[in-house]
Amino acid sequence: GTVPVKTDCKSLWVKLECLFTWGVEKSDMKDLDTLLKNHLHRVSVSPIRYHATYFHILAFVSHLKGDDEAALDYLHKAEDALKKDKRDEADFVVTYSSLAWIHNHLGNQENKEFYLNQVKSIRQDTRPAVHGEKGWSLMKMGPKYYERAKESFEKALEIKPEHQSYNMGYGVVLYRMEDLDTEYEIQPEDSAAVKQLKKTLALYPDFTEAMTLLAVKKTQESRELVLKALSLSPNDKNINDYVVNYLKKCSPEESLEMIKSALVQTPTSAFLNHKAGLCYKEKYVQLIMSGRRDEAAADVKECIRFLSEAVRLDPSNTYAMMNLAEAYDNQLPRAEKIFTDLIRAYQLREKDKQHCHFIYGKFLFFKWNDEDRSVEQYKEAYKIHVYSEERKKVRKLLENIAETKGGQKVIIFLFVKKALQPEGNVTGIKM
Repeated sequence: GTVPVKTDCKSLWVKLECLFTWGVEKSDMKDLDTLLKNHLHRVSVSPIRYHATYFHILAFVSHLKGDDEAALDYLHKAEDALKKDKRDEADFVVTYSSLAWIHNHLGNQENKEFYLNQVKSIRQDTRPAVHGEKGWSLMKMGPKYYERAKESFEKALEIKPEHQSYNMGYGVVLYRMEDLDTEYEIQPEDSAAVKQLKKTLALYPDFTEAMTLLAVKKTQESRELVLKALSLSPNDKNINDYVVNYLKKCSPEESLEMIKSALVQTPTSAFLNHKAGLCYKEKYVQLIMSGRRDEAAADVKECIRFLSEAVRLDPSNTYAMMNLAEAYDNQLPRAEKIFTDLIRAYQLREKDKQHCHFIYGKFLFFKWNDEDRSVEQYKEAYKIHVYSEERKKVRKLLENIAETKGGQKVIIFLFVKKALQPEGNVTGIKM
């Protein structure tokens, strides 16, 4: 709950509203480092209207990790983001409350008093801003907090029923709550999330995030909504993520047809070119698996064409580069150059580097029958101590190879065993 803090000699008390006082428990945070990385990434790819919320979360997680200096820095960045976005003064209440709380925690009395006065000086009604920010923040803390987030958005909407952010947040949390129900699939006509997202779109017809999230619910207008959203926001990471979720529910043929339609309007979208390439990859893999290798040649060519364009449009898209390397079936030098360039020249995140070694190993093993070199790549992937399903697959592959290699069995076994020593173990990994 909220924590009252004594503010001055007159014993006036202020209730601070922020993540530090909303009852979020450290025990509910599974991986603080991953939470930090994810939200730092979201700041880099999301519209500025979301930055303050992400910085609040980064500050809270930093505090949980014992780094209060970093927490202060993130809170000042939240304040700067709100100013840059020209937000109403009421929207600053959670940031100022957070700053007052952290300075109180650190014993910085003068700074604490300054931010308490900032909270008190806000003349607008701060209730909707608090409820709205609470809703977004709690929703990002995980499923345990969805119900509380839902209640917060409802309170915000009681006061400001036509507010864009509160309407969207309410739609998102309803969507996530329905997504947790695995017993049966809620039909669009029975979905509270669909009803709320349609309301949001009625208020804001060009709000592309509402379009794509509504499309994922597979309503009759889903296709049109996706195409319109992609034409309006072709390079928006949030939109692209929702589109990916929508395409997962479509057949490869449906996906490819929709992507090509969208490319007519936005041919310079790296995202769409990448997705088109992946659709052709799925097609040619299915043909090869069914023994129709000759028929796959045209799809391989199209796959390479679209992936090459995606890389040209966005040279930082390392996953498109990896996919392109895989598509070079009969061009080993080209494929190897891409893989080696990625590993040596690009500053890949550890998980991405692990993925690169893994698919390079698969490429060498399955497409070039080069078992010795593939083992070296699998080893490199396994040495990167990041929890992932791929790391478990790599271990299984190494063990399978060891069983058939006779003299090398002991060598590979000792490598895997050494990689699991305490100093190199992965927190939370289950082997």
